[in-house]
Amino acid sequence: MGSLVKKPLTELSRLAKEWQDSGNYVKWTSTLEENEVYGELNVFSIQKGNPENPAILMIHGYPTMSFDFFDVVGLLSDDYYVCAIDTIGYGLSDKPRDGYIYSIEDDAKLVDYYITDILMLKEFTLLTHDKGDSVGLSLLSLYRNQDFYRISHHIITNGNIYLPLANLTRFQKMLLSEKFGQLATNFINGKLLAKGLNRKAHTIPEKADKINGVASIIDYQDGGKVQHSTIQYLNQRTKYEEKWLDNLKESEIPTTLFWGVDDRIAPVAVADYVWQTVLKDRSTEAYYWRLPNANHYLMNDNPHALNLVVRQVNGEVVEWDSLPEGERPVLLHQNPGW
Repeated sequence: MGSLVKKPLTELSRLAKEWQDSGNYVKWTSTLEENEVYGELNVFSIQKGNPENPAILMIHGYPTMSFDFFDVVGLLSDDYYVCAIDTIGYGLSDKPRDGYIYSIEDDAKLVDYYITDILMLKEFTLLTHDKGDSVGLSLLSLYRNQDFYRISHHIITNGNIYLPLANLTRFQKMLLSEKFGQLATNFINGKLLAKGLNRKAHTIPEKADKINGVASIIDYQDGGKVQHSTIQYLNQRTKYEEKWLDNLKESEIPTTLFWGVDDRIAPVAVADYVWQTVLKDRSTEAYYWRLPNANHYLMNDNPHALNLVVRQVNGEVVEWDSLPEGERPVLLHQNPGW
């Protein structure tokens, strides 16, 4: 049996504990033969709002968790059924070690299972961020071959879905290294990661309770120790990104790119490339918005703007003037489809 830390190695912060208490756990077994020895794993999930309302499914990025969407969930849950999970190795889900294979395509199968077997959703808006963008693009392969549910709109936010244009940090490159990556995990903890993300990936600094929440959730089950393994998703992007972008090009789901312009890790050049080569001339409608004064974690820098975008793609008439000037999204391009 592979090594799996069963209990948190640090106490969760007050806000993180509230998040955990408002969610629940589902059981999941990896579909990869190499992971059979780990058996059933616990996946943290959260559902907020009335299940009778239109549904939103959110998929988080690396190295964080569904807690990233804390503010947006609060803004949407009165009118929408908002759902999210922490994929294996992240957040408040189990974080197996000692050879567990972390896989984007396995994550996509987990999300598909969550949709069909746990939530039993028939229709929803898909909202993804960072690593979650790749999970969402991989999910499109499964989506084409089923008729259980319908994705009404696909919102893709800041993520390096075309890796040649990425600006990976020295920290990311070190963790990816076969020589130094595993060694580096001995020096990683939630406080270090949370403060680094707040400094480099936010335009508007997070408040202390949010930083402490992220830090303590990363430390759940000693999450620093799996960072060399979980970041290997970047190598999977290198291998499969053309396939995943083809999924997007062939998708019949209306799609919105929504990008924080201050992002230095997944710069607007990535979104520009995806628009020009994938979305601009495809047969299904697509939109490209930029968000000023927002960074990689745009959902934290300006949750109100993301809230309005979600509402608009769901048919609501929104008041952009309710946002301060300089913080309003800019519609750069649109493709009406044909």
